[in-house]
Amino acid sequence: MIFDTRVAGIPCQCEVLEYSEGLPMRITGWGFGDADPPEPGEFEYQILDRRGRYARWLEDKLTDDDDERLEREFLDARDEYAA
Repeated sequence: MIFDTRVAGIPCQCEVLEYSEGLPMRITGWGFGDADPPEPGEFEYQILDRRGRYARWLEDKLTDDDDERLEREFLDARDEYAA
């Protein structure tokens, strides 16, 4: 899926390469060791310019906050597309 966004105030596109939701902790018994730890989700993407070409120079401007924001924007766009 590709959606429009901005990086460092510059209009661009984000192409989601892979997304999987994390798994919560699973308890299988009453004692220590009777649980599986939670597994984090996976969100891989690449940044494209407005013409759809890979833009490494824009990816270099990404921050940790941008990673979280892009994942939220992706989930919103996915939910909107499904509706």
